[in-house]
Amino acid sequence: MFDRLRRLMDSVFGAILGGACYGSWACFVNWSAGQDVAIRIGFTHFLMSTGLTLAGVKIMNFLFRLGRTPRLGACIAFSGSMAFTYTLLISVHHLIGTPHILITLAPGFIPTVSFCTVYPLLLLRQSRQERIAASHTEVADEVAPVIR
Repeated sequence: MFDRLRRLMDSVFGAILGGACYGSWACFVNWSAGQDVAIRIGFTHFLMSTGLTLAGVKIMNFLFRLGRTPRLGACIAFSGSMAFTYTLLISVHHLIGTPHILITLAPGFIPTVSFCTVYPLLLLRQSRQERIAASHTEVADEVAPVIR
């Protein structure tokens, strides 16, 4: 089950689906600024959200490997991905003149925190499973000559 969840998070389909939801919301919430402005904001947010989801996985994988231990790697992956995501979102929305940045980003906060928490935890789980499998292999290699 967890592997399927991780694969959905890694997929282009998952990124586009999420981007479409958040882009639509950004368009709706900024409609008072005018139709053209709202559509530009919605489309820009769609592109950023989709790109951040796809890049976020790669960023978290990279940051995870920077840690000396898997637990530290998970902490670095969470912190770094949150900082990167919101720095980019707020900066770009400021540059394009989004009138309601806070309310535009609000619905995505909990899913973003969840994504930036769950994905590093999945990486931590995977690294623990690999470490356990490696230790079983070492034990089997040590025991094999005795059995023969």
